[in-house]
Parts: sequence; C-alpha cells; structure tokens
Amino acid sequence: MISLEPEFLIFLALLVVGGAVAGLFSGLLGIGGSIILIPLQFYLLTLIGYPPDIAMKVAIATALTFTFFTSFSSAYNHSKHKVVLWKKALLIGSFGFVFSFAGALIASHLNAVYLSVIFGTVVLVSSLKFITMKNTNVSLEKMSTKPILFAVCGCIMGLASGLTGIGGGMVLIPLLTFLIKMPLRQAIGTSAATIIFTTFGGVISYIINGINVLGLPAFSLGYVNLAMWTAMVIPGIIFAAAGAKVSHRVNEKYVRYLFSTITLLVGAGMILQGFIMHFS
Repeated sequence: MISLEPEFLIFLALLVVGGAVAGLFSGLLGIGGSIILIPLQFYLLTLIGYPPDIAMKVAIATALTFTFFTSFSSAYNHSKHKVVLWKKALLIGSFGFVFSFAGALIASHLNAVYLSVIFGTVVLVSSLKFITMKNTNVSLEKMSTKPILFAVCGCIMGLASGLTGIGGGMVLIPLLTFLIKMPLRQAIGTSAATIIFTTFGGVISYIINGINVLGLPAFSLGYVNLAMWTAMVIPGIIFAAAGAKVSHRVNEKYVRYLFSTITLLVGAGMILQGFIMHFS
C-alpha cells in the first residue's frame, strides 16, 4: 500500500516534474507525453516493490489518463491558431476510440515483458519516422481527402495507443504527413485533438479490466492510479498550454530532434528492460 512516507513524497515530486516535462512536449509537438511518463512510473513503482506486471499496467493506464486530460488544453490552444482540422480529427478519433479500447483489452492480458518490448519497439519506430519528417511547407490543397486513409490512421493509432499507453501522436503525426500529405503544423494540431478520442477509449478499457485486480496501489480506479495521476496532470495541463503557445514561434525541427533523441533512448531502454525481465 502507498503511504505518505518521505520516500513516497519524493516519488510524487518526481511525478510532478515528469508531468511538467510531458505536458511541455505535448503542447510543443502534439504528442501525448506518455513516452516519458510510462518508463518513469514503471521504474518508480518497481523501485518501491510493486511487481513488474502490476507496475507496467498501472503506468500505461495512468499515463493514458494523464494524456486524455492534457490533450484538451493542447487541442484548445492549437485550435486558437486554426491548425486543427476538426472534421478529420473526429473521423480518425472515432476509429481510434474503438481500436484503443481493443488494444487496452489485449494489453490487460499480457505480462510486463511483452508490454515493455512492444512499447519500446513502437517508440523506436515512431521516433525514427518522427525525426525524419520534412514536409513542413506542403500545401493543404495537396492533402488526401480519402476517408479510408483517415480510418486506417485511426485504427493504427488507436491500437498502438491502447497497447502501449502512448496517446498516439508519435504514431499519427508521421502517418498524417507521409500517408495523408497533411502539412506538419496541421498534423500536430489535428493529432492533439484526435488524442482526446483515442485515449478515452483506452482509459475506459483499462478501468474496466482492472476493477477486480488484486495488489494495485492505493487510490486506484481499475489500473488508473488517481494519486499518481493528480501529481502529474496539474503541471501537465499548465505546461501543455505553454508549449502549445510557444510551438507557433519556434522551429519545430529542433524540438523534434531533441524529443526524438530522448525517445530513442527510452525505447531502447524499455526493450532492454523487457529482455532483462525475461531472462532474470
């Protein structure tokens, strides 16, 4: 059980800092921030004695809940700059919701080894695609209007979101820029809005599938831990709003390089962690 001992106060302080950093990148790049929060929560929970299987699922579910709430702030600020294509976001999000729910259902029955490797692999592949995006100046007139392509994007994004806990922006933005030929700024803004729908499907699924699970940390609703979520979400919302405002005045290429470097290391680390757990 979690108690308010000095170690846990340090635990919460680290989550506050993690929430701020994740929120900042969420606003800057239209991604959810879970890529930072999931490894942080996982390592902290295992450090204080929770089994890896419990720690990984709580980390994924809580990070996904964090992303759901911070995405409102990020999407609102991007919408004020008129870079959210709401009709496209609704189309992608409707498919994303269903597939995120399904992905979370699958993840609820996998152990920490598989979840760590899947998470790390998705992060690595997405990071490589994310860092190579170059079509910033593409015109909206060249963007595809085929509904089937947007549906495919929603399915892929949703499944990845539910399985790994990432909001889906790291997956969706490369898909929108390469497959749909959407300009990068619109892809970032539309991704921020779409994340609202995909994360909601995953959160519901993780709550339902974790209701009767034993050994969860105190203050858990299913696999979602409300104490950890509270520590992360307040700074997350504040910094997501700040990041969204700044994103329209900075060169996103350099921000992407920084973020992709971090996520490449995170992805490799989680894959390594998965193999360590498997052979230990």
